[in-house]
Amino acid sequence: MVQVRVTAVGMDTATADRVILLQETFGRGRIVAVSVGGAEALAAVAAMERARGSRPDTHRLIGAVLEAAGRRLVSVRVHTLRDHVFHADLQLDDGTRVDARTSDAVVLALWAGAGIEVAETVLAEAGVDPGTVGVEGTRPGVDEVDAFRRFLDTAVPDDFGRP
Repeated sequence: MVQVRVTAVGMDTATADRVILLQETFGRGRIVAVSVGGAEALAAVAAMERARGSRPDTHRLIGAVLEAAGRRLVSVRVHTLRDHVFHADLQLDDGTRVDARTSDAVVLALWAGAGIEVAETVLAEAGVDPGTVGVEGTRPGVDEVDAFRRFLDTAVPDDFGRP
């Protein structure tokens, strides 16, 4: 496993997808762009900026549940890339591994201050040279994050429509 860090949340100019960029901490500095939804992008920015709403979001709630259960998130491991989908595990302090969506796992790691690792095989397949990344900064401002948090604090199921 290779240690990475979140370097940015933005928009991939080639696909218009929102992405979280994971960059190798040491070595060649390869970057893996993980496509995420709008809510996950906002959650990642909020975690990076430590912006706390009046109520805990899902990621902080999961962290609080782990803490209440006497557990701590040690690391997030992005272990597989299959059919263009990254697969990750949460690694807890007692050795327990929990399957998780990569976007959620990364946001949880940001809040918990846990390490993030990517398998060398995943980096070899999906990692790109940092000079080739075409991402425009689309970090929402503090006002946008606050407005989203206020929406989540008062949202009801009908606000999200039917699947």
